[in-house]
Amino acid sequence: MLHSVPKRAHAPASTLLALTLIIALFSCEPQSPSTMGGPIRETLPNGAILVRYPDLPAIDSVGPEIAEAHVDLQFGSVDGTDPNLTFGEIRVQAASDGTIYVLDQQAVEVRVFDSDGQYLRTIIRQGEGPGEVGGANGIFLSGDSLLWINDTRQWTILGVDPDGVEVQRFTKPVMSVTSIWTGVFDERGRYWRAIAHSDNEPDFPPPAGLTSWTGRHYYKYYDLSSATIDSVYLGESRFRIYSYSTPDVPFGFLPLRFEPFGMTLVNPTGGFWRAHNQSYRIARTSEGGDTLVVIEVGLPEQPVNDADRNAYVDSIVENRPELRREAEEVAALMPDAKPVLARLFVDDEHRLWVQRVTPEGAPAFYDLFSEDGDYLGSVRLAFAAAGPLVVRHGHIYTWIEDDLEVPFVVRAPLS
Repeated sequence: MLHSVPKRAHAPASTLLALTLIIALFSCEPQSPSTMGGPIRETLPNGAILVRYPDLPAIDSVGPEIAEAHVDLQFGSVDGTDPNLTFGEIRVQAASDGTIYVLDQQAVEVRVFDSDGQYLRTIIRQGEGPGEVGGANGIFLSGDSLLWINDTRQWTILGVDPDGVEVQRFTKPVMSVTSIWTGVFDERGRYWRAIAHSDNEPDFPPPAGLTSWTGRHYYKYYDLSSATIDSVYLGESRFRIYSYSTPDVPFGFLPLRFEPFGMTLVNPTGGFWRAHNQSYRIARTSEGGDTLVVIEVGLPEQPVNDADRNAYVDSIVENRPELRREAEEVAALMPDAKPVLARLFVDDEHRLWVQRVTPEGAPAFYDLFSEDGDYLGSVRLAFAAAGPLVVRHGHIYTWIEDDLEVPFVVRAPLS
């Protein structure tokens, strides 16, 4: 059973400050799970609260603490007879009354549907006039009255009302070339976007083999009310790629499996959620770098073994037998343990959703926590989501794809 959490007061803002996770996050003396009947709370030396869970429900378990989300609404078209139901690459948002906004990136338009999936109107189209965009890779709904669209052609973020009337637009800091818009708005009226700077980024194309470099990671924000622009430094990140060259392919890249990486999420009420994909340790920090809450879960480590490395090599040489040497080199670069966490996001009730890594073909599984680290239950999807989830007013919104990769918008209630 999932629980709601009350709205919290806004955390104070700060200017450019270093964000670090304190050593206490990783240096606390562990307590034997056998001595723990439930979560243990303790205060760390810096005043942060550590909430330690000896374990959580397994991804294949059932029980009252696990909700299984089943689709109760699906719409789209396979034959294309109704152009309003024919989607290309899409993004989804939803209002409190169940109104669904769907951005079709290929058609460059935003269509509005009611809570039964019936088409109502199109509020954004391609163009250069008011309420029009040149291209788009994402939408974000602030409350129920303001829909933001990232215009990838004009480097502009446009805000429109539910009828598509332009309310506001701004240009900084918006530049983004990612396929999915990752900018977010917090509850203080600030727009945030992740950026990185590097002094040793490799030339393009990179040399054959493994290339590594570091980058300084920031979150930059724009205050819509004051037009203030500022940044928060998040530390350094490491990047790695493995490139190859063959007589028929000037350069290509082999995927690096089980790569470790850090995750940073803007918390809408202020500050950040931070984690690393290889351990179930998640910290809520202030914008000034103070660690406020730490969630730690004792899940067993999943080692990377020879079977994993051999399977990777086989998957590459099945279609490219000439790349066996390169594939074996990449397999040898795998870490000793597999990632534990896949993704973090926060819903409209300020609950933190923590997606665990699940075996290929297994349903997606999420643990939910309050801002204070209280475990609120888990959610298992009974469908294969093709994109990120949007959770609003007790429903999950996303899309699925059929065997021909045709997208369909879906909704699934949490209760």
